[in-house]
Amino acid sequence: MNLLTRANATLAYLALVLVLGGASAAGFGGNLLLQLLGAGLIAWTIWPRPEGETLHTGLRGFFIALGVLCAVQFLPLPPGLWQHLPGREKVFEGFGLIGAEAPWLTLSLAPWKSLGSFTWWIPALALFMAMRTDDAPLSRHIIAVVTAVAVVSVAISSVQAGAGSLYFYIVTNYGEGPGFFSNSNHQGSFLLVTLALFGSWAIAEIRNNAGQVGKSASIQAIYGGIALLLAFGVIVSGSLACQLLLGPVLLALVLVAKPDFRLPAGAVLLAGLILVAGFAAFLLFGPAANDLTTKGTTAGISRQEFLFTGLRILGDFAPFGSGTGTFLELYRWYEDPKLVGTTYVNHAHNDLLELLIENGVFGLAALGLFLAWYLPRTWTLWGGARRNVVPLAASLAIGTVLVHSLVDYPLRTAAMSALIAIACVLMVRPADPPRSRSRRGSNRPTRHAVHKEMIKI
Repeated sequence: MNLLTRANATLAYLALVLVLGGASAAGFGGNLLLQLLGAGLIAWTIWPRPEGETLHTGLRGFFIALGVLCAVQFLPLPPGLWQHLPGREKVFEGFGLIGAEAPWLTLSLAPWKSLGSFTWWIPALALFMAMRTDDAPLSRHIIAVVTAVAVVSVAISSVQAGAGSLYFYIVTNYGEGPGFFSNSNHQGSFLLVTLALFGSWAIAEIRNNAGQVGKSASIQAIYGGIALLLAFGVIVSGSLACQLLLGPVLLALVLVAKPDFRLPAGAVLLAGLILVAGFAAFLLFGPAANDLTTKGTTAGISRQEFLFTGLRILGDFAPFGSGTGTFLELYRWYEDPKLVGTTYVNHAHNDLLELLIENGVFGLAALGLFLAWYLPRTWTLWGGARRNVVPLAASLAIGTVLVHSLVDYPLRTAAMSALIAIACVLMVRPADPPRSRSRRGSNRPTRHAVHKEMIKI
């Protein structure tokens, strides 16, 4: 019973994170609740148990780099050294203007904001840790919860886009369909991840029920309807980047459905280059309006201007960065005062750029170690037998969000960062045990076969 309770608690917390964790610049009450509950889930996960096995994911190096990134934010430095760090000169001059002696200062320009930013990682960390235990929920139960929330979110987004009501946040995309999210782009990213997870799982279920003609047809109709609804939700979200990514996600699902189909490595690389080139060409020369290649309708508010201004900031603060959570205040130093209006810039809308601005070489090292873990495993998964579909789906979900992060910031929300944290576990997790044929057997909690290495990440 304890195993079942722990698994259900993880599923319930995941549902809460997806419903309440859809904003980065709003929803402080909901996110505070998620952080408190997440801290409790972490404590429950690491609480000593008579028996316990923890899955080894291979992400130890990444987490060490992440720990270093966090620690250096609060590293106290003598004023003689601090004033020579890139980007600190004018701040240091301020002490002289007021006639004060400069104290020892941290590497981060705003250490309290850095600390506050790290607390937003708690939900993702809690679910990552909970999913690594031997009594974690089954993968199919995780996918069921994510899909259920996504379907409701699509229904809500349709009302939002059609009737202009039922928005969850004051700061949001009015007139569009953000669903449970504050930003409609993040709704689109969430639905793409759900489509990758649900679509892959549905393909496996249809394959397993292929011998039962009547049952197979009805299952295909239901699963096909849900997949179409998710794809429709991506379109309704109004996110151009997510609409463009919908095609590659659907193409990847076709490959999941045809596990015996093989492409030469050269053809895969060529297809990837064509996809990237086509994406760039569409943005540069396509008929759809976007604010990446042109200036927006509001002066000073477009991805193009965020990019150019962000590159200036990066040049001033490289290689150590300004500190986690400092971008919002820092951007105000650089934007043109003549263009400042009622709309403010909360993020760079390019998470790679914002990561480098705030964390410099420390962020680059963490990202590099994550990619060194992710890319070889993804290549192996998709080049192999492609029979265990959940790791394929997880790798597709992570890749989709990483690409979207080049033009937005989905991982700045608790909901999306938690989903990707779970996907990292699903990439290396064994397949779910088959469903028991007997009713009695189906009520028994099933343990996952994982490595007995409690301290490994």
